[in-house]
Amino acid sequence: MKKSWLSIFLPEDEYKEKRILYFLGEAAIIGICVSLLFLIASYIYPLRLINTSLFFSFVVVGQVIYIFLRYIFAGMEYTNTFSSNDYKREMKKIFFQSLTFMFVFFAFYVLISGLPQKQPEWRNMICLPILSGFLMFLMNFISLKSSYRKNNG
Repeated sequence: MKKSWLSIFLPEDEYKEKRILYFLGEAAIIGICVSLLFLIASYIYPLRLINTSLFFSFVVVGQVIYIFLRYIFAGMEYTNTFSSNDYKREMKKIFFQSLTFMFVFFAFYVLISGLPQKQPEWRNMICLPILSGFLMFLMNFISLKSSYRKNNG
């Protein structure tokens, strides 16, 4: 691929780079189609309830989420996972990375916002890092599972 400003955001691996470019293209086409449908619908039937700038913000966020989910479900992250021992080793790594992330997130969260004084504030302070760590683990687990299936199938 020719070097452009986009290449600084792409991985060095040619296969991953090509797949991510496909995902970016798919997301762009989906975003354009949804935007055009919205414009046609708003022209035919004026929608006063939906703010246009808010809608297009959702389109951009939707594109980012689409690319992110495609990358996770494509199983491109763990290319060297062929045996069950590799899978178990990566699984342990993922677990401890998520756990470490959760504790670091909690520590920074406490440093930034301070210690809470009331019970509901403590729940929020504890639940957000746990939820974030769980989501991180889930995303990496799905990616690992997809990679393992792809490498063995």
